[in-house]
Amino acid sequence: MPKYDIKPLTPQPEFDMMFYMEIAGETRIEGDLLEEFETFWDQWTANSLKAYELKNPDGEGQFLLIYLGQDAEDAIEGVWQDSPTHGLLFHALAITMVMSTAQGFVPELRAGKCAPLPRPGEGVLSAFEELGLTWNEEGSVNRKYAVLTPYPYAGGCEVCYLSHSCPKSTVKAQ
Repeated sequence: MPKYDIKPLTPQPEFDMMFYMEIAGETRIEGDLLEEFETFWDQWTANSLKAYELKNPDGEGQFLLIYLGQDAEDAIEGVWQDSPTHGLLFHALAITMVMSTAQGFVPELRAGKCAPLPRPGEGVLSAFEELGLTWNEEGSVNRKYAVLTPYPYAGGCEVCYLSHSCPKSTVKAQ
């Protein structure tokens, strides 16, 4: 089994209001909520947001892994318990953060391309284990807010593990 090199990256997500509003499905956000967003965004960037390059030493297979840790998930759950409406907005904030980070590393995503989920091999699964993560057979890791995608960009639906179930897939049988 190839052992993947795990290289920590420095995530630098940029908050793009229009991108957030698209994800949240909102047309306006109140100022006091934006101030709360800023506090959480800064805390998550400093303490919870992780980004790694997973690279097969033989040069075959390289991936970008980004996720928010359990502390961010717990914070969102706490907001959700107080106000489901605000919880949904903070859920969208976490998605925005992870995807903004991915866009910073994979410029094609800024141009509207999808971040395809590869089928992880044994080496990637071993890297997950080393990072304290677990792969679920339905095609996700045990973090609610995470992205695993080829790095650099290597195509869309044709390399995606979820292409058979994705409503945006261009390769699934009609």
